[in-house]
Amino acid sequence: MRTIRMERFGGPEVLIVADGPELRAGVDQVLVAVEACGVGLVDVIIRSGQYPGLVPAEHLLGIEAAGRVIAGPAYWIGKRVFVKANDGGCYAEQIVAHVKDICEIPEGLSAEEAVALGINALVGYFSLRQGHLNPGDVVLVRGAGGGIGVTAIQLSLVSGLRVIASSRSEDKRRKLAKIGVLEFDNNLQEVDGIIDPVAGETIAGFIGRLKANGRYVINGIAGGFPPVEFGMSLLQGYQRSLGISFLSLNSIGKEDIVTAMEDIFRLAMEKKVTPVIDKVYALAEVAEAHKRLESGAVFGKVILKV
Repeated sequence: MRTIRMERFGGPEVLIVADGPELRAGVDQVLVAVEACGVGLVDVIIRSGQYPGLVPAEHLLGIEAAGRVIAGPAYWIGKRVFVKANDGGCYAEQIVAHVKDICEIPEGLSAEEAVALGINALVGYFSLRQGHLNPGDVVLVRGAGGGIGVTAIQLSLVSGLRVIASSRSEDKRRKLAKIGVLEFDNNLQEVDGIIDPVAGETIAGFIGRLKANGRYVINGIAGGFPPVEFGMSLLQGYQRSLGISFLSLNSIGKEDIVTAMEDIFRLAMEKKVTPVIDKVYALAEVAEAHKRLESGAVFGKVILKV
């Protein structure tokens, strides 16, 4: 079985194709023949060693995949499933997953499309829920052209929110308009909520854009960790009763994850949400896929086809 390994932290060049051990499904597990897997920012962060001490260099990357079950409980044999793999390992031809970590993919949705939604759509889905946004509310989505951004925008529109997209790229703005975005950030609009997969040094300026009782949900650090003093902008505006929270899928129960994924797939089949794929690479082209993700030019999801 082919898999992608790294023996040290570093740039994309540390990712190599290697032979992995034969996998077997245990009790309440399935063995999945992987057809596609997602390439995400968390993979880049782990690969580059930004989580030293927490994740070993020998860690197998990839937290989401789609494929067909080839071993396990009879009910699942032959079914096409999406896999959320908290412990990684999806950059491979096969992966073992617990039955509570899989969701059946409906007919008519390809493996690549399932992964293009996948983790990104789940993050957007639960960010909106955590933000307690209601139809008619104004939501600003930072990093609008990224994988999380394009799914969060579509889910916001489906929820009846007025969406303002933040993207400095004219090319990405044109593409965002094609998925329904009508307004773009001009650094002036006040908003009810902000969905932020970017964070970074400029976060304080965005906090200042929230209306009274506004909600700010940070679900990623594509722009780096925010400065420690950013919390002062919240304290200084305490009279507006602002709320800030952080969103990690690791804090959400497995049943809720599966239910949300089923809901997202339903929306895709109803053509209310569209999987947005930036580029598809072969498994052996994983280094190029990581370079693409790090380029900042990505619109949607980068995918490895197995």
